[in-house]
This record gives sequence, C-alpha cells and structure tokens, in this order.
Amino acid sequence: MDTDQVEKKEQVEEVEQEESESAIESVDLNRVFQEEERDLNTMFPDGEMRKFLRQVDKNRRSNQRFLKGMKRDKLWEEDE
Repeated sequence: MDTDQVEKKEQVEEVEQEESESAIESVDLNRVFQEEERDLNTMFPDGEMRKFLRQVDKNRRSNQRFLKGMKRDKLWEEDE
C-alpha cells in the first residue's frame, strides 16, 4: 500500500469511529423508557451505558413476544 491508501484507510476508520460514537450518545433513554417519570438521560450520561440499556429493552420486548407466541402455540396444541 502506498501512503495515500494508508491515509485514506485511516480517515475512513476515524469517520466510522466518530459516527458510532455519535450514535451511542444520541440514544435518548427518555424515549426508550417512556413510562419512567425520572430523567434517565441525566441519570445515565455515559453513551455506552445508554446503548446497553436500549439493547436490554429490545431484548426484553423480544423475549416477551417469544413467550407470547409460545403460549399461543401451547394453547393451540391443547385444543387438538
């Protein structure tokens, strides 16, 4: 690789890192957990923690949908 290619690769990596950092900080926990009365953004100022909490919420909802589907399938099996 010549120096131009190395520099371009480094610039692309820097931009990707900046974009991922801005995506982490742009997580608005008050929108994710709308039922909460407290300001979660001030409680969790760390962007990584916000991203983690958003993922926990997504996993919780996914698990609830899965269990709901399992209950529905189980009810159908009992009818047979």
